[in-house]
Amino acid sequence: MLSAGRAMAAQENTQFHKQEQMLHEQMNDKNQYYETQINILEQRIQKLEKAADSDHRYKSESVAGSRDAGEHQPELKWSMSGIVAMGGSTASADELLLLQGGTHDPRKNGFTLQTLALAARVELDQYFDAMGSLVSVIEPDGESVVELEQAFIESTNLPNNFSARAGQYFLDFGEENARHPDDWDFVDVPFVITRFFGADKLRSQGMQLAWRPSLSWRSTLLLGVNNPNGETVTSFLYKKGEEVAGHVLQARDIEGLKDMLYMFKWSNRLPVDNLHRIGFGVSALFGPNATGNSTDTQIYGLDFEWAQHVNGLNQQPRFNWRTELIFRRYEAGDSNDPTHEVLRDYGIFSQAIWRLDAKLTTGLRAEFADANQDNANDPLRDRRKRFSVNASHSVAKSVSLRLQYNYDRADHLSGGSANSVWLQMVFKAGAHDEHK
Repeated sequence: MLSAGRAMAAQENTQFHKQEQMLHEQMNDKNQYYETQINILEQRIQKLEKAADSDHRYKSESVAGSRDAGEHQPELKWSMSGIVAMGGSTASADELLLLQGGTHDPRKNGFTLQTLALAARVELDQYFDAMGSLVSVIEPDGESVVELEQAFIESTNLPNNFSARAGQYFLDFGEENARHPDDWDFVDVPFVITRFFGADKLRSQGMQLAWRPSLSWRSTLLLGVNNPNGETVTSFLYKKGEEVAGHVLQARDIEGLKDMLYMFKWSNRLPVDNLHRIGFGVSALFGPNATGNSTDTQIYGLDFEWAQHVNGLNQQPRFNWRTELIFRRYEAGDSNDPTHEVLRDYGIFSQAIWRLDAKLTTGLRAEFADANQDNANDPLRDRRKRFSVNASHSVAKSVSLRLQYNYDRADHLSGGSANSVWLQMVFKAGAHDEHK
């Protein structure tokens, strides 16, 4: 019995080993099958990836080839804006024209079409854009005027953080000069700006080169050269026959590079933290003026800005305070002229804007300007102050209303002071930022 049991156990053990060996063989076969299928799938994936990469390179080369061949389709963006104001002043009609020195200011009692502007920007290729704008105003005497405001080509895609611009444009002196009327924080432009740069502010034909060094904050250095003559460069070669402090302007030609208008600017924007930002800049202008054959003008500016945000620095600030100081040295008459003198003028304005909610904004602005020599009867050089307060309300996405009060004190005013109230409506349409 014992030997028979041992024989049966040995037989069962042999069968068990055979079954185990069969299972191992089956598993090896399945593993080989799976590995074969995985290899086939991997080869298919590699083929698909190669095909996709080849197609991508083909499309990229096709796009590059079409650009090189001049087949790039420019993208045109346009904008339209208009500003209408109504109101009046205690100043006389003639005095009001001097108090409101900007072409786009409300300059008469009643209604004023401050501006109607059409602007367009087109992307020429991956390197250059072109921009142009036309503006129309109705003068206080009822005459309609249409003019080419800006027309230039620029690139912001040059190597080493350089950008360039050429054509006719507002010069980037300070922060206020280059702002379009529908971006103003007040009904009118600061009179400090119009004293030094004229009714249309400072714009001319020329070219500029800007560079942004790689710093931890936004810093820009700008150099520009422009024509010094025309109606929009009043501190330089302004129109023949006009007067500056009693000096009659004469015709003066541009004889070389020494007679051009040169500009330098250094501006900075620094985040203090996630909700606060400061900015400051220095600007300078050098060029000839038309009171003599060798006379020149120098203008210097300082600007400062403080902004407080609520939802991050990339959103509109809840509070913004900005100040600009401008000083002008104006050589009047050649050195051998018995009326030769050096005129020194300065002005400052400071404004604060509060955004109370998404639709309501209020602002305060204070201005002061004065000059040397006997200037009490000169409306462009006398001692003058202005205080302004306003409230703006967005009644729709593209329409806003603004109510503003101005208190002016000036030596040339017959009563010494004037009070003015203006109600303004602004509308915008299209790609609004394109006119900037």
